[in-house]
Amino acid sequence: MKISKINEYSYSYAECMVSDGKQELRCVCNSVPLPCGQEPKIGMAVKMLYAFNYGKLLLKKENSLNSYLILKTEKYGFQYKLIGSVIDKKNALIKVFDFIISLEYFYPNGISEFENGDVISFITCLLYTSPSPRDY
Repeated sequence: MKISKINEYSYSYAECMVSDGKQELRCVCNSVPLPCGQEPKIGMAVKMLYAFNYGKLLLKKENSLNSYLILKTEKYGFQYKLIGSVIDKKNALIKVFDFIISLEYFYPNGISEFENGDVISFITCLLYTSPSPRDY
């Protein structure tokens, strides 16, 4: 994942488009400058997206890559309906196409009600931190 466009930038806030090479998601970063002291730049790698303003997880019965979905909602500019698969239930990580989304804020002890590989649906807004503060 990389920053493909910077829509707005100020000292403490950045609004960017993050791309997996095929799809784009509008994200916000509230930790500018970034933990490493860098400013967001087009082409900068984004290791993880973090969900905020989250809606309930719903299990989808089909387990197919064709069921992945990114749908921008009209209600709020950063809000998306997402369908993806659980890739790490212990760390609450979801994969939607080639985006990795962390739900750790809402599930600090993991997602116990789902199994790895389960396809789930949820509505959320997205934050990014790039490079990850865990890298420093």
